[in-house]
Amino acid sequence: MIGRLLVDWSTYPPVGHVIEGLQIAGAYAAANPGLSVSLALPYRSPLELAECCDFLDAVYPVMFDPTETGFPADPYAEVPRDFEFTYRCYRRDDPVESAKFPHLARLSEAAAAHFAAPGNAPGLPFRLEQHLRLRLPAQALQEAERILAPRSGSGPVLAVLLSGGGERAGYPSTGSWLLMLRELRAAWPDATIVLIGKTAGAHGRRSSAMPRGDAAELMAAVGAVDGYDLPLLVQLALIHRAALLFSPHSGFSFAALVVGTPWLTLSGGPWFEYFHNGVPFHSLLPDTARFPSFGGVGHRIADSDGSGVREASMTRERIEGTIPELLEAADDLVEGRRDYEQCLADYFPRLLSALGGDKTVLASWDRVHERFIEA
Repeated sequence: MIGRLLVDWSTYPPVGHVIEGLQIAGAYAAANPGLSVSLALPYRSPLELAECCDFLDAVYPVMFDPTETGFPADPYAEVPRDFEFTYRCYRRDDPVESAKFPHLARLSEAAAAHFAAPGNAPGLPFRLEQHLRLRLPAQALQEAERILAPRSGSGPVLAVLLSGGGERAGYPSTGSWLLMLRELRAAWPDATIVLIGKTAGAHGRRSSAMPRGDAAELMAAVGAVDGYDLPLLVQLALIHRAALLFSPHSGFSFAALVVGTPWLTLSGGPWFEYFHNGVPFHSLLPDTARFPSFGGVGHRIADSDGSGVREASMTRERIEGTIPELLEAADDLVEGRRDYEQCLADYFPRLLSALGGDKTVLASWDRVHERFIEA
């Protein structure tokens, strides 16, 4: 044993941010055999994800949520103090995020008071591009098989996440989703389509923007399996069983990559895809001259289908134009025609073009884009 490391990733509770913390912990574990690695997460995080990581010795809840008004006397009260190394979530040092969530600075102060070790894990190597894989429990895998069994046929399983947890205006309308799902059904008439999501209040966590009633209408229209409101690990088991996950940009969709399932993204809105994990993927990037996107800000206009104000990149006009690429990319991913390196090499030049050629705003996890785009 060469010591104990705590990866303090206690900043934000949603699934995507938890997966980031798990990946960092795994990269330290891989680069330092014999190191004991633990993880600290916000108490409202899906802590069960950490149970799927054999490289973790412990996971600790931190009594912190950036959206809450109060601040505890010691948010780290349940976390041991005597780690030889700590690694602090770098997002706390972002002035934009600190301005949006003022308690982030107080959390950093609380960490500095609680731990003797500095928060940058000095002297410990870190394995770049370490690919995270979750080991899902047998019970979740069995439950996914039970759910899919009545519909299982000769076609692939296609998992679809209808929205993330942002505002409804940030995702396609129900009518636009019906268009896309019908196209997928026509291309794979024997496919088992399963719709994933979470109704507000389910499991006490952030809900999907797509209401349960709208999701039920879509399920009925294309004969899809109901994957709504299932336990998180069962939903991940359904995704693991699928040939691909199709979704808008969402941190939850990172989960597809960590269970080894290709991710087809309806890209757009404030954020582009920056997390890549050794699994084939494809981002349906918008024509940003017509449908402004990215830069961390929204670009909302009236949707041409009459459904109200929506992100420009999620409007019916944009959706209709991307259908051919959607079907081609889905077919390639389902049939395994694209490997991971090919996907990276294809993605970053297209993303740079969508960003207007501005390399200063191009970013990726572990700076993987630097292998394909010169500075």
